[in-house]
Amino acid sequence: MLPERKLIYHLQPRLFALSQRPVYPSSKPAKDWDKLEAEVKNKQEKDEKLDGDAAMNKFFSDIYSSADEDMRRAMNKSFAQSNGTVLSTNWKEVGTKKVESTMDMELKKWEY
Repeated sequence: MLPERKLIYHLQPRLFALSQRPVYPSSKPAKDWDKLEAEVKNKQEKDEKLDGDAAMNKFFSDIYSSADEDMRRAMNKSFAQSNGTVLSTNWKEVGTKKVESTMDMELKKWEY
């Protein structure tokens, strides 16, 4: 039984070592390159100048991502019920009534 224990002991440290990133000795403190890369990407995304529809989509996605549950519900309901012509963030107003389209558009069913 003693050789089996040694075999298990020798395999366990190797498995543990494979799950961690390799660390190399250095005279300087180690830099977290993944963190640095994420910071650079975030800064580039913030500094990026968008035009037209891309800017508008980013604006609305930023609002939606930072919104609470009621605001998201209001945005979804108002956009869906108005066929994409109204986007409200006030659930107290939108939750109690049907949202009407602000444009004079007529819905038509298309036959295939």
